[in-house]
Amino acid sequence: MKVMGMTTSTLQNNCDLTLPHIGARLQAERMRRNLSVDAISKTLNIKSTYLQAIEGLDKSSLPGLGYVFGYLRSYALYLGMDAQEVISTYKVDIECPQNLGIRNRPHYVPKRRIRIPKGSFAAGIVLSSMLVVVSWYGWKSDAHSAQMIGDPTEQAQNASVVRMAPTQNDPDAIALVAIGPSWVHVRSDDGSVLISRIMLPGEIFETKRQNLPLLSVRDAGAIELYRAGKRIGPIGQKGANGANIPLVE
Repeated sequence: MKVMGMTTSTLQNNCDLTLPHIGARLQAERMRRNLSVDAISKTLNIKSTYLQAIEGLDKSSLPGLGYVFGYLRSYALYLGMDAQEVISTYKVDIECPQNLGIRNRPHYVPKRRIRIPKGSFAAGIVLSSMLVVVSWYGWKSDAHSAQMIGDPTEQAQNASVVRMAPTQNDPDAIALVAIGPSWVHVRSDDGSVLISRIMLPGEIFETKRQNLPLLSVRDAGAIELYRAGKRIGPIGQKGANGANIPLVE
């Protein structure tokens, strides 16, 4: 049997029944740091119910994978864990057969024939193409998921900045915060491209007022604007496109 490109034998090899699933590992690290779900929810701007669903590996209570991967990345980085490893492990854990999910117990997984619904192959090709596009944009950008950094004075003046929240008390700071997935393209007044990619929920991009940044966006309702750390609000209506939008008053 194949699941998301993996055979059942591969999944059995990857599903180490002696270890807790990735959600339980995230929960254990959170508790080790004496942090509450509500506190992390407010900091990362992720619903507490989603964080609880991630810890419980309850994918039925979570939105699409594009959102979940963004939540996982932000959550892992906040806890000081390897974000890529967390996401990779999550992919394996949610695809393990339910019988394999009963950890630390003897179990038997019966063989069964799987019939693939008509149209699944075409849908899989479309989904794979979308994932390739998202990954490609991810490698081409300077935007990052929210995480803690050191002294902000060490950051380059015009570079995107990785933070738990947009920069505070800097009158020149302009920030875009993704609350949903959307393609974002920002260029400076001199034509330099500052970012051109799909931003995922929880990601923050920052630049400076003196760059006179202009924004083009695929979903204006998925991107919020901050000036000097103050939330201005969504760029526009959900689902609306925008081109060459000035980010400076």
